[in-house]
Amino acid sequence: MQPLNRTLKTKLFILSLLFPLSFGFIGGLMGYFLYTPITAIIFVCIGLIIGIALNIVCYYRKLFTITLFQSPIPLSMFLLVLWISNAFMSDLYAFLFAIGGLLIGLWLNNELILPFQFYRIRKRYLGIIYFFFSIAFMGVFMGIPAFNLLLGALAGNYLSIRVISNYRQERSIKKNLRQGAFYTSLILFIITALSGLIAISDIENSIQLATQIIKIPLNKDLFVGLIIVGGIAIVLLQYVITLFTAKTMLQLWKHKRFSRYAKN
Repeated sequence: MQPLNRTLKTKLFILSLLFPLSFGFIGGLMGYFLYTPITAIIFVCIGLIIGIALNIVCYYRKLFTITLFQSPIPLSMFLLVLWISNAFMSDLYAFLFAIGGLLIGLWLNNELILPFQFYRIRKRYLGIIYFFFSIAFMGVFMGIPAFNLLLGALAGNYLSIRVISNYRQERSIKKNLRQGAFYTSLILFIITALSGLIAISDIENSIQLATQIIKIPLNKDLFVGLIIVGGIAIVLLQYVITLFTAKTMLQLWKHKRFSRYAKN
């Protein structure tokens, strides 16, 4: 394989830090607020391992395709059945029903989507899947939308493979990448706005929780200002992360394709 140029190496190195540092930070927060400092260190290590595992998945196209192809419908069915069941029965029975939903999802996955069609799914369906997982991701992280930035990186990787598999003209490729980045930003804007409205509706408890996290005394005006400025910042950052990831990984796939052809 031809050696990577220095610019692409730098971009790939920056991307390689995103998941490990993010999940390490998440693990540290969980360990710090829920357990002891030693447990926090353990959680950080677990987060780093998860981040490195995600890097490995993302940097190998076939592995990324298999992992991402197998997950959307089964996970969607699992979460949907779990949420509905929790409203009518105990946690144990809800979980058992959710396992049934997972199995149905696996069956539907094999019936409806073949692996080679995974990067040809219509955009409207992709949008629905991404929106669903954005809501689920925010729920996992207690309504904090900042962690949804990680979904933008995964979406960027998917976009890079999608465009290289379906488009040949550079103009069409750039247009589709920008559209994808805009959509991830739009979804994060909607989620951030909803999260902000919920936080403001219960502003006293929200300020207390935010003060515990950032260790800075907040009043109502400052809190609302942080929501607005922070919301705008992460929406813009989502666009940058998605587009940067898509362009960088597209360069990597093109490099690998060129090296393979040169070898043959």
